Amino acid sequence: MNREDRQSPFDATLIPSIEEVKRYDPRRDGHCCTSERFRPDLRSPPGSVWNKSAVKVFAKSFVDADEYECNDEGVVKKIFATHLRHLHRKYLRSTSGEAKQLEARKRANREERKRGLFNRRLTAALSYDALKPHVEMLQCLGVDGMSSDESSVENDIVHYRILKKSWRHPNLTIWLRVFDAAYRKTRVSETNRATRGAPVHWRLVTNQYDNRRAAVPCLPKNAYNPEWLNSLNGMDVEDLAARDEFYDFTHTPDVAE
Repeated sequence: MNREDRQSPFDATLIPSIEEVKRYDPRRDGHCCTSERFRPDLRSPPGSVWNKSAVKVFAKSFVDADEYECNDEGVVKKIFATHLRHLHRKYLRSTSGEAKQLEARKRANREERKRGLFNRRLTAALSYDALKPHVEMLQCLGVDGMSSDESSVENDIVHYRILKKSWRHPNLTIWLRVFDAAYRKTRVSETNRATRGAPVHWRLVTNQYDNRRAAVPCLPKNAYNPEWLNSLNGMDVEDLAARDEFYDFTHTPDVAE
């Protein structure tokens, strides 16, 4: 696998992608690789469909080379499967740090998008007289009151799936989306041309939830989902410190249009 010694890093070009492994069908595709370009799946144990094929390729190549005393493919398969199990564990250890770094980057990116979403909504509220009365409530919600999202790539296009917050009242979500529409309006000039700046990415509504962060405390009681509120125990209610008041999470007709 193009390694000079056992301490050398694994050649990433010889490790099949997760998608390749998922699509692989030995009845349709034959062997997963060749002896000239040997590509075991180090993410998976030796017993996977892909790696069973790789073990066969190795054993046949080993025996066909006619350079070693052992010419029993069954024995070679067994020995190499044991070695492959060792490589699998070593590869997972070597990439565990990378996986943690990747997750940290994803988490930072999610937080950055939430900050961007909050700032866009605040900009919209400050841009229109009809929305200015809601500036204080937006600031109370803050960045943590914004929904997060998960990104995925399909056909080289990045999609962002909105993750709902269990604690937020549905009316609050509808109220917030008006600021998004208002912000998009601020990005279009009088000549109907987009103003300068990075384009706003489109977020897809889903029924998935993100409860990694605690609810924003000290909001009016009607900002919270009543079903979620009823599920809290006494200590949670005390920590939430919801204000026993009503906030009008609606917009004037001209803004709503």
